[in-house]
Amino acid sequence: MDRAPMSSDRQHELEFRDFTEASYRDLLRLAKASYRYVDFSTVGASRTILWRHDCDASMHRALKLAAIEAEEGVKATYFLFPRCLYYNLMSADVAQCVRRIKSLGHDIALHFDPTYYGETLRGQALLQAITRERDLIAGEFGSPPVAISFHLFGILDPSELEDDIIAGMVNAYGRALRASYGYVSDSNGVWRHRRLKTVLEQATDDRLQVLTHPEWWTPEVMPPRARLQRAIDGYASAMGRWYDEITATHDRPNIR
Repeated sequence: MDRAPMSSDRQHELEFRDFTEASYRDLLRLAKASYRYVDFSTVGASRTILWRHDCDASMHRALKLAAIEAEEGVKATYFLFPRCLYYNLMSADVAQCVRRIKSLGHDIALHFDPTYYGETLRGQALLQAITRERDLIAGEFGSPPVAISFHLFGILDPSELEDDIIAGMVNAYGRALRASYGYVSDSNGVWRHRRLKTVLEQATDDRLQVLTHPEWWTPEVMPPRARLQRAIDGYASAMGRWYDEITATHDRPNIR
């Protein structure tokens, strides 16, 4: 008798086991067996893989993945999010995460959210907004972003996303990369189109761009919403500890 098809919920539950730190290390090693890691300045060669992170919710999770990558001899690109709702890129602890990621040999890039500016953002106004955020990152962290990716880019005209270079940065969604590189993404904490482990085991893509979001990768198996809440709660707890420390250091009242 044929088996009944697996429900999507059951399939996702099994895939949740992919999203642990241990599994992440295994995926990096699996990729090394078939591909050579490149960065956005050296794309194009056969049998290469671009590994990138859109840092949507946690730079602390990003730093953890960056350390694992460094241990495995892998270089990745971290797309920083100046308009993030979950962390303040300019705060001391988050900025220190970025600097440590850079010190591990990784590149930094710009994750740009057009929805912050509204649906009228087009043409020169779009370029000016991107340039401001590019320069903000360059000034704060001492090197210009090497590439750009777009967050919630559905409000943009598709033609705005086709250029290979935007404001001096490689466009992760530019026509050349889309034409020559296969693509795998963990958006929303699940494999949206293809499971990365299967793609790497088959290794049929000549070139591959892998997008991960650090908040989805945790020490233990968790469903996606719980992983996001873990990042939110961790940052909130850190802010509470900071308040307790600063009031104690300066002998200020801290009434509970």
